[in-house]
Amino acid sequence: MRPIVNQLTQGVSPHKITLTLALGATLGVFPIFGITSLLCLLLGAPLKLNQVILQSANWMVTCVHPLLLIFFVRLGETLMGAEPMVFVPTELVAAFNASPEAFMKRFGMTGLHGILGWFLVAPLIFGTAWILMKCLLQRIIHRTQMEGGPHA
Repeated sequence: MRPIVNQLTQGVSPHKITLTLALGATLGVFPIFGITSLLCLLLGAPLKLNQVILQSANWMVTCVHPLLLIFFVRLGETLMGAEPMVFVPTELVAAFNASPEAFMKRFGMTGLHGILGWFLVAPLIFGTAWILMKCLLQRIIHRTQMEGGPHA
């Protein structure tokens, strides 16, 4: 039971929560589907970040992930002077399901373009999320203190 309690209470200072939420939001829009949770685990564990908060932030940005994926790919294509890839989601899924290996051969460069775009924009995402989360947490702490809550 103790390891579970330790994980749930690890990294719950306002600074760590802000860092955790910003990192989760940034990693959550990494342009390769299916690996954002693993990235959060791999980066969060050595930083001793709260995995529950980190994975929650990762999942909260899932709704914008497909849109940002296209943006990151287009940015990478533009920077590399590559021909724009046509995105037809059903065809992409069918190609992956038919043969993941053939999918990687066909769309591997598109993935690299997306990663390039993400690397360029990730500091902006992280910084924006950091500022927003810091302001939000300060407001919550202030409100809790005014109401005589646990931080009073």
